[in-house]
Amino acid sequence: MEEGPRPVSTFLIPVVRDSDRRPHAPVVWRALQDALLGTFGALTGPEPVLYYRKPDAVPGARCPARGALKRARSRSRTRAVSIPFAVPAHRVDEVRALLRRAGNSFDQRVMYLEVGGYAEFLEVRPEDGFLEG
Repeated sequence: MEEGPRPVSTFLIPVVRDSDRRPHAPVVWRALQDALLGTFGALTGPEPVLYYRKPDAVPGARCPARGALKRARSRSRTRAVSIPFAVPAHRVDEVRALLRRAGNSFDQRVMYLEVGGYAEFLEVRPEDGFLEG
């Protein structure tokens, strides 16, 4: 039975924990691999660690508590492992649920998911649970 086209999807796992900036334990990486294989029956990646640092400061602004607009400049840095995969469109909610559990296991507040060219930032909550393993 054909399932139709599968959107190209990628998610990122930062290489360090949010709380203490330490690398993740190998057991957590294995739990992610097991969850992907157990849920979707396949695994691609992870691709090598990406390290990107834009050399020039980038202009930006923020509005703390909707108060006065504060102008700022920052440098963009990304350090993460990219994991590309493809699942049928009707299973994308399963990907979101798995990534929220992964977010708790990897000590992340937000997980990045891109599906079919659209980026999502998934808020991770304690009630989402953890990866088993």
